[in-house]
Amino acid sequence: MIGLGTLTITNETVIKQVIDDGLAVGYRHIDTAYFYMNERFVGEKLREIFSRPRGSGPDGIGLQRRDIWVTSKLWCTYHSRAKVAEGLKLTLKRLNIQYLDMYLIHFPFGFEEGGEDIPLTPDGLTRDSNVSVVETWKGMEDVYRAGLVKSIGVSNFNVNQLCRLMRQCQIKPVVNQLEIHPYLAEVELVRFCQRMGIRVEAYSPLAKANQTLLNEPILVKIGQRFNKTPAQVIMRWLIQRNIVVIPGTTKKHRLVENFSLFDFKLTQDDMKQIYSLDRNWRKTDFPPARFNSEYPYNRMGF
Repeated sequence: MIGLGTLTITNETVIKQVIDDGLAVGYRHIDTAYFYMNERFVGEKLREIFSRPRGSGPDGIGLQRRDIWVTSKLWCTYHSRAKVAEGLKLTLKRLNIQYLDMYLIHFPFGFEEGGEDIPLTPDGLTRDSNVSVVETWKGMEDVYRAGLVKSIGVSNFNVNQLCRLMRQCQIKPVVNQLEIHPYLAEVELVRFCQRMGIRVEAYSPLAKANQTLLNEPILVKIGQRFNKTPAQVIMRWLIQRNIVVIPGTTKKHRLVENFSLFDFKLTQDDMKQIYSLDRNWRKTDFPPARFNSEYPYNRMGF
C-alpha cells in the first residue's frame, strides 16, 4: 500500500541513499519515470543491490529483482503506437533491468515526437501530437504482450478517457495514478476507478509538503489523538480509501514515519472531517498543455 516516490529527486548521491534507506525501512515498491530524470541513478543503485550477496546491505537481506516492484512511466513524446516500445526500451536501459513490474502512461496528452521532451511554441504552449489515448494504449498492450512489462496502467486520466479506453482496449488498465490529497480528494474519480476494478495510486499525497495543508487544525487535532503527524493522518486517510500512497522524501526519519501507518485507524467521523478539506486544489496541472485535446483537467476531470 506504500511506494517509494522519487519525483523531484535528481541528485545521484541523494537518490541512491534514499533507495538504500527505503529498502532498509521495508519499502519494496520504487516509483520513477522517464521525465523524473533519475532513472539512470535508480538503475545503477538497483544493479548494486542485486549484486549483493544474501545477508549483506543496509537491510541485512540480499534482495533480488523479484523482490522489488519497479514502476516507471511513458513520456508524452512517445505516444504513437510504434514509439511506445522505443520509450520503454530507453527506460529499461537506464534502469538496468529486463522488465518493469508496472508501466504507466504518464499523462493522457501527447507532444510532438522526435525533439525536446517538452516542445514549446513561441507563446509557451506545448507542440502537441494528434495521438489519441486509445492509440497509445494499443502500444502499451504491445509491450505487455512482448513480455517487457508485467502490468500496464495510466496516470492523470479522467473518467472520459478511461471510458474510451475501456470500450476499445483488449487489456484493461490495472492502475490510475493520480494527485490525491485532502485538498484534492477526487471522490468521484476514485469511486469510478474502483468500481471498474482499476487500482488507484496517490502521488503527492501531501500536496508536495504544502505547509498550509500540514498545519490544518483538523489534521493536527486528529494526529494528536493518535500521537501521529498530520502527514501520517493524511496517508492513513488514503489507505482507508483503499488507495496506494506514493510519498516522496529524502529524509530517513520521514521514510520511517511514512511507513508507520498500520498501528492506528481513523474513525468514520475522522474520515468525514478530512473530506471536508477538499477544495479541488491541484498542484500538478501542466498549464502549457491546457489546449491539448487530451488535457484531462477540464473535460470530466472529476
